[in-house]
Amino acid sequence: MQQRNAARELGLLLASVAVLAHWLDPAPALLVTFLIAAAAAAATGWIAGERMPWRMPLIPMVLPALAAASIAGVARLAAPWPWLVFDFVIGWAVVAWVFSLETAPDVIARAEALETEQSRASAAVVAGRTAVRLRARRRTEFDLAEIVAEPVEVDERDLPPHPRPLAVRIGTITLAFLGFVAAAGLVPNGLAMDRHTLTTHQMAVFVALSAAVAGSVGYRLASLSSPQRGDRIVRIVAFGEYALPVAVGTFVLRTLGLPRLFIPALMTLVVYMVMDIRDSEDPLTENLPLAQELGLLALAGVAIVVWGLIAR
Repeated sequence: MQQRNAARELGLLLASVAVLAHWLDPAPALLVTFLIAAAAAAATGWIAGERMPWRMPLIPMVLPALAAASIAGVARLAAPWPWLVFDFVIGWAVVAWVFSLETAPDVIARAEALETEQSRASAAVVAGRTAVRLRARRRTEFDLAEIVAEPVEVDERDLPPHPRPLAVRIGTITLAFLGFVAAAGLVPNGLAMDRHTLTTHQMAVFVALSAAVAGSVGYRLASLSSPQRGDRIVRIVAFGEYALPVAVGTFVLRTLGLPRLFIPALMTLVVYMVMDIRDSEDPLTENLPLAQELGLLALAGVAIVVWGLIAR
């Protein structure tokens, strides 16, 4: 109950500050968005009982940071009344829910159980691996240097699999869409409402923000099947696998001038398709149902692009 109250209070504080980005210029708004995201990430550790958030794995911090940043980005697009009020209320609820999801008692209990099991096995073993420090020691009988290996304790923790992966997936895909909308809101004319073209700098910022959102989403989704500390390379590769197609798609679709929410919707579709491919146990060429599903999704994407061109 205390964790839920803390999640609501921190969500209220972050949402209150994030909506102020509506009245800021683009550059200060972008800076405030990054600061809000960093504050949300640090608050995740505080809710989980970790006073030093940098000691925590990055995995549970991704969604709270993305949710808080989305409030600021969407606030740039919302009219002061009544849409900014809706952004505040809904953003507060989403941030509080994500905090609760990532710091739920069952999640913390599983992490503490894993840590206790590891500490009982050996004080110098973390996740089945022994850290070794090498130092030189002089042998008195021969007056020669000898290399001595000493086990040392490593202050790193493994994270157990999340007990509610479906909720994480639903929240991640939802926040992917909101994050893409926020990325467009942080760049002037990002949604092409008035058929304005972007400068080279604005296009670079828009593509980079969209790629960062997709990469963060991919990192969190990959952690559902690869949560261990030794699986960092898997999550880093997933970051690139999600970020690259979204960056290319954002550039192409914004060059076409698709208006309103067409680009965020299509990029969310790309994220879903990448997730389907990565989660498949069989290769795409050997998985006929997956190939059929991806084909239908691709046709739906083409239809949306045509619709957007007509609406433009």
